[in-house]
Amino acid sequence: MQGKSLDNRCTSNLPNTWYPIEICLAVAIGMLLPAAASASLSIALGGREVTGLGLMLITSGTMAAYGLDRLIDHRDSDSKALRRTVLVCVVLASIAAGVIACSTWWRFQVCVVLALLAGGYVPLKRYVPKNALTTAAWTTATATLPFASQPSLHLSFAWAVLTVALVVLTNTILCDIPDFESDQRLGVRGITPRFGPRAGAIAAMACSALALIGASVIGSLGLILTSIALNALALAALSRPNHKSIRLFADVFVTILPGPIALLFS
Repeated sequence: MQGKSLDNRCTSNLPNTWYPIEICLAVAIGMLLPAAASASLSIALGGREVTGLGLMLITSGTMAAYGLDRLIDHRDSDSKALRRTVLVCVVLASIAAGVIACSTWWRFQVCVVLALLAGGYVPLKRYVPKNALTTAAWTTATATLPFASQPSLHLSFAWAVLTVALVVLTNTILCDIPDFESDQRLGVRGITPRFGPRAGAIAAMACSALALIGASVIGSLGLILTSIALNALALAALSRPNHKSIRLFADVFVTILPGPIALLFS
């Protein structure tokens, strides 16, 4: 459940002195929002077959992963107060995820793989395209952890998994666009750092168009609307690639559209 947005997760450029409201905002955007997005995609994928315990596992695991990533990646820019808050959240989320993961052997195995990916994400993204890392982690998590038992990989479910993967890939590309210069300077691998913001926006449009086709085939209204919203955001990114709200809107769309609409129309 790694990859900072869903990469370079929606974070605010706040001063060194962090006030409680700013700390709460940073935690909400950097940890709670991706956790909610993971739950939303899980519901869009599994509908009412997902379990409450499974959703608790994927949300706590996502919070732990993104919090750990922030602790590693922002150690020189975040205040001590924010780092302490994030650390406490990571510890609590990790304990919750660990306890739930031990409920079944297959969940434990999946969580071990995802935990290793989360722990090694920061150095790995300098060698492996982070769009691939993020998409693989999110797709694996949403397609397994929320269910009571291992889901069977029949054709319709496989198509739904592919559609979710395309939605996540679109999100990761969009969230990389405002951070093109910093990612390129740090040697981070990815579509946008390699080819530039314009190419990233075009790639996001292409991926969201493919996601729209997949969502239409499986008849998922939530994923259809999500794909359309992300495509519109990619189009806007062509003219304003440096706008920081691109990341926030991308994650908000992935949170409020897939799962809630799936529940309303299931």
